[in-house]
Amino acid sequence: MRRNSCLDFTFSGTILGRLGPVRRGIRARRAGCGRIGTMEPDTAFQPQSPRFRHEALVYEGTEDFVARAAGYVREGLDAQEAVLVAVVTANAQALRGELGQDAREVEFLDIKSLGPNPARLIPAWQEWVDRNTAWPRAFRGIGEQIWAGRSPIEIRECQTHEHLLNAAFDAGPAWSLLCPYDARRLPAEVVEHVSGSHPIVLGGSDGDPSQRLAYDAKAAERAFTAPLSDLRAPLAQLPFALADLGRLRSLIRGLAPRLGLRGRRLADFLLVADELASNSIRHGGGKGRLLVWRDGAHAICEVRDNGLIADPLVGRRRPDVRTRDGGAGLWTANQISDLLLIHSTPSSGTTVRAYVDVGAADDGWRVPDDFRP
Repeated sequence: MRRNSCLDFTFSGTILGRLGPVRRGIRARRAGCGRIGTMEPDTAFQPQSPRFRHEALVYEGTEDFVARAAGYVREGLDAQEAVLVAVVTANAQALRGELGQDAREVEFLDIKSLGPNPARLIPAWQEWVDRNTAWPRAFRGIGEQIWAGRSPIEIRECQTHEHLLNAAFDAGPAWSLLCPYDARRLPAEVVEHVSGSHPIVLGGSDGDPSQRLAYDAKAAERAFTAPLSDLRAPLAQLPFALADLGRLRSLIRGLAPRLGLRGRRLADFLLVADELASNSIRHGGGKGRLLVWRDGAHAICEVRDNGLIADPLVGRRRPDVRTRDGGAGLWTANQISDLLLIHSTPSSGTTVRAYVDVGAADDGWRVPDDFRP
């Protein structure tokens, strides 16, 4: 089994630290109150005795989202559950308005504040689960990871993320997560895909439910088998082993102007490349090959080796630095890069491709000449 990590450092702070403590207040049950947006699931997509209830909500514009989401939130509050809503700002504002005073009992998070990389979402939800099971308290969430404006490559990774949510939480404590999809603004093929990763699909009454994708409970096991897209010829490539890590960093420094990198973004790119290369040396047969590109707004580094990644949640679990089980390598790359793609099969080995946005704000910080990740 392939493990990742070459760095030994601790991770301070929390992904959801901005939210403050979980509220422990008891909400009075409003007997007989009307339920806004009550939703009946399509029974064809009901899982068998789930502990983690993973639902998709296909909605038609903001008004429909608010009506259905408010019903889901109030249902949780009536049951004295903690509720976290992580959606785009416009939907959050509209939902707050509908909830009125009830909004004070709900935690809100701008989903975009976690960054574009979908691999950061499972750790955020895991933190939410851990916080609430520690009290203990029942809980639920709303998570809108695919919104209008996501690039096709981001959407692909979000769809992988949806499958991995099932692998990450199916065996854990009971809770529910509602994933909204805007049928008016998202491509039709994206909306059609939701039933393949969600055991329960709500809304989306138009069309024949029998034409939806069947729920695929085994998809997480194939998370890394899809090939990556072909890119044009790289700016440079370098075969490497342990003795070549210095050359690898020097190569990237020399290409920095062509990659559009400077300041902290250059330091980020150097750290990601070093992490991925070190990971290959340690777990991919002692050697690998680095390739770099500039593609639009992104600098891209890719590392290939002969290893195999068997754990579909690799890089999505916070590493335990007290053990030698690894995990810090791809975790670190996911926290820094704007997107991280993985392809790994027994026949092809492993390819990890990291995207770093070169258009991010530069604060004038300069990478020291002796900087070494």
